[in-house]
Amino acid sequence: MQAISIRPLGPQDASQFQSLRLAALRDAPRAFGSSYEEEHLVTPQEWARRLEPSPARAVFGAWDGERLVGCAGLLRMAPLKQLHKAAIWGVYVAPTQRGSGLGRRLMAAVLEEAGRWPDLRQVLLTVAQDNPAAQRLYESLGFVAYGREPAALRVAGRYLDETLMIRTL
Repeated sequence: MQAISIRPLGPQDASQFQSLRLAALRDAPRAFGSSYEEEHLVTPQEWARRLEPSPARAVFGAWDGERLVGCAGLLRMAPLKQLHKAAIWGVYVAPTQRGSGLGRRLMAAVLEEAGRWPDLRQVLLTVAQDNPAAQRLYESLGFVAYGREPAALRVAGRYLDETLMIRTL
C-alpha cells in the first residue's frame, strides 16, 4: 500500500483536478457553493488557470500514486481592506479515502500555507449545517463558529443553512 502524498497543485494537474472536482460536485452537491451543472462547462484552459501559482491562491491535492483523491483550496480576499483574510474552499476527500485522516492532512497543509502568507490573520470557511463530521474536524483544527447563514444554498429545490467558521492565525 502506497502512502498518500500531499502537494500544491499546478496547471499540469488540471485534468485530474477537473475530474476530482466534478466527481465531488456530483457526490456531495450540498457541500459546495458551485454546481456540477456550472463547472462541467469550464474549459480545460480555465481549469489550468485556476491552478496557476499565485501569492493569493493555492490548491493542495492528495495523491494515491498517480491518482488525485482529495483537494482543498485557499483564496485570499481581494478587497484592500480584507487582505488580512483568506477563505478555505473545495475541501473534498474521495469516498475510498474517507475516515483515513486525509481531510485533516489536507487542512493542515492549507493552514501551513496560510501561515506563510504575509499579513494574513484570519482564515474563514463555511460548512453545511447537516455535515457535523466536517464541522467537528474544523473545530478540532481551531476553527470556531461565528454565525449561521440561513438558506445559504439551494440544492434540488431545498434550502440549506451554512455555519460560518473562523480561525485566527
